[in-house]
Amino acid sequence: MTDPFRLLSTYFWLIALAFGAFNYFRADQNVASAALSADQEAEARIYLRRFAIAGALPWVIMGIGQFTGSVPSIWHYFRPQDQNPFVIAWLAVMFLQACLFAWWVLLAGGARKILEYNLMSVLGQSKTKPMSEFGIKLLAALGPLFVLVWVFMASSMNAPLPQ
Repeated sequence: MTDPFRLLSTYFWLIALAFGAFNYFRADQNVASAALSADQEAEARIYLRRFAIAGALPWVIMGIGQFTGSVPSIWHYFRPQDQNPFVIAWLAVMFLQACLFAWWVLLAGGARKILEYNLMSVLGQSKTKPMSEFGIKLLAALGPLFVLVWVFMASSMNAPLPQ
């Protein structure tokens, strides 16, 4: 029998991709059932696809790193100080996505689009209690800072790797 902790350590990226796909299909059904014009529905689906692809990209990078054997487990992503190229790429993609999201939400009207099309549902947020425009902007503004703090904390704690 295979150890569940070992499976989770090795295939967390696959679980994350599965959750992302589930949330995408659920959000796509929400768009189909919403009272939107044909043009609005088409625009909402474009945004949903972009969100889903952006959400999957870090997990694909993690999966490639683990599948090729360059990164043995998810726990190595808590050690950026080891300078593994896949860990650095994963962190860079997370930071760049946070910056792009902040720019889009704060400077390009993205908060209004997120509310109009309930785009947070592709990230797993419930349709029954949508986030406020202020909450979306706050989340977007804090995103890049959160990633930087996470990298600093992960580097500082020198986490031991499970054997």
